[in-house]
Amino acid sequence: MQRDDHINGSILHFIKHRELNEIYLSIALRFFALSMIGIFLPVYFLFDLGFSLELVMYFFIIFSVFFAISAFIGAKIATKIGFKHAILLSIPFLIAFFLLLPLLETYRIPLFLLAAIGAFSHGLYWIGHHTDLAKFTAKKKRVKQVGWSFFINSAATLLGPLVGGLILTYFNFTILFTVGSIILLASTIPLFFSKEFYEKFPFSVKKVFKRGTIRDALTFISQGMEIGAAGVLWPIFIFFILGQYFVLGIIGTISGAVGALSCLFAGTFSEKVGKRTAIRIGAFSLSALWFLRVIVQTVTHVYVMTFFSFLQTFSYVPLDTLAYNKARFSRRIVEFLVFREIFLNLGRVIIYLFMLITASYIASFIFTGVAQVLLLLF
Repeated sequence: MQRDDHINGSILHFIKHRELNEIYLSIALRFFALSMIGIFLPVYFLFDLGFSLELVMYFFIIFSVFFAISAFIGAKIATKIGFKHAILLSIPFLIAFFLLLPLLETYRIPLFLLAAIGAFSHGLYWIGHHTDLAKFTAKKKRVKQVGWSFFINSAATLLGPLVGGLILTYFNFTILFTVGSIILLASTIPLFFSKEFYEKFPFSVKKVFKRGTIRDALTFISQGMEIGAAGVLWPIFIFFILGQYFVLGIIGTISGAVGALSCLFAGTFSEKVGKRTAIRIGAFSLSALWFLRVIVQTVTHVYVMTFFSFLQTFSYVPLDTLAYNKARFSRRIVEFLVFREIFLNLGRVIIYLFMLITASYIASFIFTGVAQVLLLLF
């Protein structure tokens, strides 16, 4: 009964809060489009375009570096034109990124230019996204509201990978990127439903690195490593086992379903045991998950590991909630969020460099698992 009350309360909260509703709806459409493409992108580079593993890692390293740089630029732009407008501005760059991808088969488009375009879009979007959530989520309800945003993200990815896999089975990547671009355009519509908020958050590039502590930086590096490994290394690794786009899409859909269900309870769990306790439990659980991924050899193993993907949600809901709390408490929201993006991307660079040097998925998974202990510092 308490679970039903919690879920009904979350839905009622969704209905009552207009600003958050628009963010949630825009997020849902965006994440649906990205989920159609994201899980297949590393595979596209490696298997369809025939890039070497080293070149794929170089691409994602460059992407992450530009992402960190664009966080500075995006923050400066957002404080001038508004944070919803920053999200809107990110869409044309992301569409350009998607539409340029299939041209790699016939034209020598510089990879650093492609990475810069995609990264700039991400920098603009995530600064606007996180600032909206940090501003409009209520302190006492933030863990539930952040949990709800995670639910929207996960629910939106339920059908995306499956649809993407079907498109790739019957058509090709060009069609996939085009369909994704159209949905991205649709994701901008909810942001027009209400006025932009033009609150001028103070922002100084010089003070960005004073917003967080070394402990915060190490935590974000650890989180960035996990995001990088889960988003790039893991899809490539399991595609060697699965061998089909459609089956990879099914895995992505199951992961989204597991994540969506876990989001409904992650907030309640965090409130009952405390956010820091939840992070501790999540850190050790995530470490164990990455260690177990080392032994994955069959399709059955992949499915089993996918069902345990909820552990990421149970870690990141309290972690992101604390990050938003720190951003609001610092009274320099944008600077703290830029600080966060920089070290998240540094974490991505570290795991990609490690993979580049070792050329070992197993060693990279172990390294990622060990790094999750740093979440305890937050």
